[in-house]
Formats: sequence, C-alpha cells, structure tokens
Amino acid sequence: MKNLKFTLVIVATMLFCGTANAQLGGVIRRAAERGAERAVEKKAEQKAEEEVGKAVDKALEPAERERQRGEKELEKAVAKADSAYQASEAAEVDLSDSEIPAVADTPYTPSESEYTFFGMKTGLVQVFAQKDKNGKVTSQSRNTITAITGSRNAFAVDYQSELLDAKGNPTNKDNPVILHYRVVVANGEMFLDMKGMFGAIDGLDGVSASGTAMKIPNSLQVGQTLPDANASVRIGFIKMSVAMTEGKVLSQEDVTTAAGTFKCYKVSQATKAMGINGTTLTYYAKGVGAVKTDTLDKNGKLLSSTELISQN
Repeated sequence: MKNLKFTLVIVATMLFCGTANAQLGGVIRRAAERGAERAVEKKAEQKAEEEVGKAVDKALEPAERERQRGEKELEKAVAKADSAYQASEAAEVDLSDSEIPAVADTPYTPSESEYTFFGMKTGLVQVFAQKDKNGKVTSQSRNTITAITGSRNAFAVDYQSELLDAKGNPTNKDNPVILHYRVVVANGEMFLDMKGMFGAIDGLDGVSASGTAMKIPNSLQVGQTLPDANASVRIGFIKMSVAMTEGKVLSQEDVTTAAGTFKCYKVSQATKAMGINGTTLTYYAKGVGAVKTDTLDKNGKLLSSTELISQN
C-alpha cells in the first residue's frame, strides 16, 4: 500500500512538475517570441530611421550644395569688390567743383527770357513716374524747387527730390529717401552738380562722391553737341558710377504725358553705368525740364522710362 501511495505521489509530482514546466516553457517561449518580435521591430525601426535619415540627407544635399556654392560666390564677390575698391582708392581723383560758378545767397526770380530746361519757379512741384519696359509704373519721385537764389548773371535753383513707391507713397514713412541737388545758371549754360546730387542723400552716412557737372546750354538747337559728364559715388566699399557722353540734340518735337503736351528738344547721350553701356533719350522743355527720359540697352531696346505725370 505504501509503495502504491509512494508511486502515486511520484506520478502526481511528475505530472505537476510536467504541467509547471509546460507553463514555464510557454512563458519562456512567449517571452522569447516577444523578444524576437521586439528585436525585429527594433531592427525595423533602426532601418526605418536609417532610411529616413538617408532620405532627409538626400533631400538636403542640393540645398546644402547650393548654400556652400552661395558662400563661395559671396566670398568671391566680396573679394572682387574689395579688390575693385582698393584699385579705385589708388586711381580716384576727387574732381573740383570750381567749374560751377559761385552764386549769391539772395532770393531771385528769373524772367521767362532766362528760363532754362529746368523748372524756374520757387515752390514748383513735379511728380515723375518710373516705368519698366512694358510701361508698368515701378516707382515715382516728387521734385520740389525749394529756393532760387542769386542774380541775373548767375542764379541757382535748389531741388528736393523724394523717392516714392509705385502708388506715390513714401518708400519709408519714418525715414523717407530724400536727395538734394542744385542747378546753376550762368554764362548761357546750366550746370547740374551731379556730385552734389549723389553725395547728399539724407540719412545715409559714409558717402563720398566725385565727378564733373552736367552742362546744358540755355538755348538748344537741332544738331548741337553737348559736353560729357560723369559722377562717382561710394558707400562703404561699394562704388557706383555713371558717365554720359556723345550728347547730341536730335530733333524738336511735341511730347504728351499725363501732365500735358510740351514742345521738347530730343537729346541723345551714350551712358555707362556700373560698367553697362546704353543710351538715354531725354525730351527737354524750357521752363519745365526733362518731360520724358527713355533708357535703352546697347542694342537700342527700351529698358525703362521716366515721365512727368503732374506739376503745380
């Protein structure tokens, strides 16, 4: 009997242990399976991350190459500008304003017989529209005669010019861009001080300018030639220049703009600005000034134009 009981206990123990081992085996198997699944998932995640990383790197490669190329181009441009600046420092000669006649600082009102090809009345306001080659207005400027001083022998017309946007509003209300320049009339000629025009920009420091005055006779005739003029302005290491040569009066004709119809002399001048060659065609009316100016490229194609659109 005891042997039977003992045998039953052994069998029961074996059965229990077998069941326990089976349960433990199941747990271990499931853990192993889960571990394997997790390993697969982790590997898949790593692979996905690697693929995403590669995709991102590949997507960014053109931008990175472009950024690096831009940096190199900027370095080259700065080096070139600096080299040009150093060269201009060595070669530049500051031209004197002594060619412009001196003017007395007393108010003066010119008679119509003294009118030149600029406005001749204190307080006169002229608005010009700048247009692109398609005739679309890109900006405007408002010129005001602030004073006329001197005497019959020599007088000066002082202008204030404010740059406006395409709709005629100040480009910067808090700090408007304003230029001042002067036209001196003496000895049958008018002198436009280009150096003064470029060198007197309100709110802009570190500006230096040099050049020769632009001269236009008080009386123009078809076929007449005009003297050359040039100006150079430097802001920091940036230097800009413009030269006007081969001036000639081509014809006399009526020109109509939004401001009215004017009898004008058509003047052609070869221009070189920032190393780019072209031609300007300017239509001058006596007592008014430049009613219209067309800027052409070296092939004679229209690049831009400026027209008088109002005056009062």
